[in-house]
Amino acid sequence: MKKILFSLALLSLASQTPAAVKIEEELFIIGQKPEIIKELITSGSVEIDHVTSEGFELYGRKGLSQYLNSKNIVHFDMKAINKIALADYPSHAQITAKLQAAAAKNPSIMKLISIGKSVKGKDLWVMKISDNVNVDEVEPEFKYISSMHGDEITGREMTVSLIEEMGAKYGSDSEITELVNNSEIYIMPSMNPDGSEKKQRANANSIDLNRNFPELSANGSATAGIEIENQQVMKFQAGRKFSLSANFHGGTIVANYPWDSTYDRHPLDGLVQELSLSYAEHNPEMRSSTEFTHGITNGADWYVVKGGMQDWSCFFYNDLQITLEVSHTKWPSYSDIPGFYASNRDSMINYMKQVHRGAGFKIKRPNISGTVSIKQLSPVKTDMGSYAFSSSEYYKVLPEGQYSYTLTEKNKVAKEITVFIERDKVFSNGNYTVVE
Repeated sequence: MKKILFSLALLSLASQTPAAVKIEEELFIIGQKPEIIKELITSGSVEIDHVTSEGFELYGRKGLSQYLNSKNIVHFDMKAINKIALADYPSHAQITAKLQAAAAKNPSIMKLISIGKSVKGKDLWVMKISDNVNVDEVEPEFKYISSMHGDEITGREMTVSLIEEMGAKYGSDSEITELVNNSEIYIMPSMNPDGSEKKQRANANSIDLNRNFPELSANGSATAGIEIENQQVMKFQAGRKFSLSANFHGGTIVANYPWDSTYDRHPLDGLVQELSLSYAEHNPEMRSSTEFTHGITNGADWYVVKGGMQDWSCFFYNDLQITLEVSHTKWPSYSDIPGFYASNRDSMINYMKQVHRGAGFKIKRPNISGTVSIKQLSPVKTDMGSYAFSSSEYYKVLPEGQYSYTLTEKNKVAKEITVFIERDKVFSNGNYTVVE
């Protein structure tokens, strides 16, 4: 799940730059004592995560637990608990075999792709699901990514179950069939397989991947100081045209929407809240949360996160992304996984459908690039900004309403089109306007 990094120096612990914080101890601090949090913020170098009424998670270098003991701060070792819970979970090799079996059983709609390797050389698998799976079609593109924190495993198992169900029910379940026929869906069950194998949050280099993406003030494609797993995701994102995404975590139950890194509101704040609700409202425990109103939260209002994947994806690629916390326990008993999938299944399907809450265009001439300026015409008049497009196509998820898209090629206005977006409607082949 997400986290916050403070520039601290806990006694003899070495000071680190934000991108180089090593995670060698994983602790939970019991209780919500403001003076403890203040002291940690002002005295050392740690990561704080998952702040709730019961306490918060704390990550840092060796010696952190000893420091807390010296301050009589009650805590426990989360990693030790994970070792017990992990016993029955599939290995990376077994997850690979499941994905390979699903692709082999459903070759017309599934294609298993490795987007690269982890630090320890494990494949970073992505399953593409579409009716013409070997063709790059002009359709809305959606992605799920799970377990960038290796010790938050529930989402990994749920996304594998989703893949298997979509393969089994394609052609018989109208909702799944329509999604597959009219979307390009990419699902990555395990972004940090080394971390999961080591039963830890960080990757094999002890770096928190959800603190290691370029910040909004940086170059969004720069790879200096970026871990290899993140580099592979960055390259993957740059090569696609995703317009809606979510990433799965664990440690509480809530749908978290951008921004994480600033208290400013996202330009489409109302929409990202609606998208979060589209997930939460189908999950009984999430929507009835006593910790988060309606089961959703703004990221920074919860706690500030810099270097996270969610903000990076939204800011640099206009790919609306939310963060889904799906289990209070990071490593629940493996026998409980079917129950978690049952609680999240309808939410996962419904959220994927939201990718069709948008509009775009496709140009008949090949390999055209340029910019598109978007203005909302109704229900209110609003300038929505300008965006680059390439490969003769563009698509964006937007609030319900009427819009004008002004296409510019080589600094010359080429075409202006009017598009309509309706909420909760799955369009045949998306809502695309064909441009000569």
